[in-house]
Parts: sequence; C-alpha cells; structure tokens
Amino acid sequence: MGCGMVRKVDELGRVVIPKEMRRVLNIKTGSSIEMFINDDNQVVLKKFSELSNILYFAENLSEVIFDTFNLPVLISDDEQVLICKGLSKKDYIGKKLIKNKNTEKTKNKEYVLEEDKEEILIDTKNQFKYVYTFPVISEGFESGYIFLLSNSYLDESVIKNILVLKKFLSNLLKF
Repeated sequence: MGCGMVRKVDELGRVVIPKEMRRVLNIKTGSSIEMFINDDNQVVLKKFSELSNILYFAENLSEVIFDTFNLPVLISDDEQVLICKGLSKKDYIGKKLIKNKNTEKTKNKEYVLEEDKEEILIDTKNQFKYVYTFPVISEGFESGYIFLLSNSYLDESVIKNILVLKKFLSNLLKF
C-alpha cells in the first residue's frame, strides 16, 4: 500500500502522519504507534493494539465469563475481534468491527445494550437479540471492547460482575 507521501523530520525527530493515513488506519489522538525496523532496513509504523499485549489474560477472562454465565463472549481491540468464546472462531476472529454501529455509542458509558439489530458487531448476520458492549479503557481511551451476546436481558448481577472483570482488564493495560 504505497501512498507516495513525503514528510520532513523536524528538529525534535518528529514526523507528522498525514490525516488521510490516520483516517484509513483509524489513528486518533492518543493512539499508540508501534515502530520497528524490518529486514529491509525500513522503518515501519504500525497501529499498536494494547490488548494484544495481554491476550493471554483476555483469553482467560473470556473463558471465565463463558464458563460462569454461559454467554458467548467476544473481545476486540478498537478494530477487530481478537478473542471468541462460545461461538465459531472462524466466523469472528480477525473480523473488523463495524464502526459507528456499536463502538461510537460507548463514549463515557460503562456499557451499552443494543437490541434487534441485523448487523451489530461485524459484517455478518447477528443471531442474538441483545449485544452488550463494555468498553475497555486505558489511559482515558477506549482500547477495546468486551461483547456479550444473549437472547434475553442480562440480570443486573451479571452486568455488575462483567463491569468488575472489565475493570480488571483495563487495569492490566496500565502495566
């Protein structure tokens, strides 16, 4: 994907990532960027997924949720599904989230409940009546999401437990 854009390095070693590239890569103010040098001695910039650093813990958390509440669970970074428990992995893992359908509504909320939507998470037919979206916050930004899928309303005690687990996952991102 060559864009042909050239930028100068300033006296502090900074380079501005053009707005067009930030939009395509969904890089917002506060997003983390991973930098490395590849085998061809090229500098590579890549959007960093904080959740990918704690995937082992997130996987265990999804198992706890599924085993305790018998609810299908998806955990994603801010772009794609990383973990799937209780559903077909091939249908969900690596699938891009549909923007502005679920994640934009979570700003400053503990969780969001969506119901009776055709396509709510990814570009596939939703087989569940309710999708609960719990944003995982790191340093004030939404780094990912825990999605619970259900055909009935969740009991308030289940929601409170998921909020505790979400807080645990958010705290892991600080290290």
